[in-house]
Amino acid sequence: MAPKLPPRYQTQVRLGRDGDVEEWLATDTALDRPVLIRSLDPSSTDRRQERYTAAVRNAARVSHNHLAKVYEVSAGEATYAVVEWNGGVSIADRLEAGDTLPVQEFLPNAAGLAEGLAALHASGTVHGAIDSGAVQFSAAHPAKLGAYGRQPAGSSPADDTRALATTLRQALTGSTATELRPSQLVEGLPRSVDDALAAAEAGALDAAHLAAAMRAAPFHTDTAGDGAWSWRWLIPAGVLVAAAMVFGALGLTVDVDPDSPFLFPATPQEVVDRPAADGTAAPPPAIEPPETIPVTARSYDPFGDNAAENESSIPLIHDGDRTTAWRTERYFSPLTSLKPGVGVVFIPAGEPAAVTMIGASGISYEVGWAAAIPDDIVGWDMVATGTLGAAPVTIQLPSRQEGVWLLWLTSLPDVGDGIHVGEIGDVRFTR
Repeated sequence: MAPKLPPRYQTQVRLGRDGDVEEWLATDTALDRPVLIRSLDPSSTDRRQERYTAAVRNAARVSHNHLAKVYEVSAGEATYAVVEWNGGVSIADRLEAGDTLPVQEFLPNAAGLAEGLAALHASGTVHGAIDSGAVQFSAAHPAKLGAYGRQPAGSSPADDTRALATTLRQALTGSTATELRPSQLVEGLPRSVDDALAAAEAGALDAAHLAAAMRAAPFHTDTAGDGAWSWRWLIPAGVLVAAAMVFGALGLTVDVDPDSPFLFPATPQEVVDRPAADGTAAPPPAIEPPETIPVTARSYDPFGDNAAENESSIPLIHDGDRTTAWRTERYFSPLTSLKPGVGVVFIPAGEPAAVTMIGASGISYEVGWAAAIPDDIVGWDMVATGTLGAAPVTIQLPSRQEGVWLLWLTSLPDVGDGIHVGEIGDVRFTR
């Protein structure tokens, strides 16, 4: 069902979901232009609504050619944002269709996206959830970074820059594997791009310096028009525009399956391993793994009956083995209906620079710090929030020489029959 919007916005086509945000193509009748409506799930908590609108408003303060413009954000009966729509498809859509980016498309857009991200950071804003679905491409417009207000997976500018570099690597190679040097796979791509992406992923470049490296990279193509934009990528945009016109005239809405083979009928692209310019396969730059800091841990349940929350299995949460796990108690109602959360306190033997977590998908969490374990949750300084997925999540931590850290679980997934359980396979603090 389409969100309830002011009369000036007429929804046309449902594009799909982006996490807990539903996307609709609509027409702004007051200005006669297409727009993207990003509507937050109506069942979202008040806190989630506040964070969504705050994230969108922060992004709206920054104007850049490679950032999707925000036209309006509203909270109340419906929480939604009205965002620029340039008729493009996301990097994720292109990759799903087996199409990576040719050099002549990639370099200027890569530099522009990094510059746009640097502008966000200069304003004090962190995107927090950049991936291949957050960047839109159009044949006639610059690439745009958008998807503001997602559940955050990162909390710092460094997290954003790493995520953008990984997204750019994926756009070139179709893979996020760091052992793949893009210049060995993409004709005409300079090896300096390999080094810049690797440095950004390692945290050695911020967004502004990544942009400068992309701008400085020369490129050449041996065959005119080789790798140019495929005309078939105009088809999805044309289909959506035509559908918007037709269904707008009829006053109907249609759900569109984002996995539909009609929209993206391509076959996967074959990856060819090419040697470096000197005939040898150049290894990726060596990156020293971060040092793990030993920790002690204990369960933390100030809103429960003060009984330990599966205390006997707490050592499994920091044993370095993600196949073993600490689990919460079994809750027969959503955690939010019973108490604000449950968690684990960590006391590291040193000052951590980052924490990496892996656990069951769908766990909403916060990470906090305190000089000593407080009596109540309000005594914690919460420095990050997000939702766990299938991949490990790494959070850069503010400098704290002493004290304790908290992993606070605020929502647990339903594992079946209305039972809610949280499972954390590994938490690793590193210098």
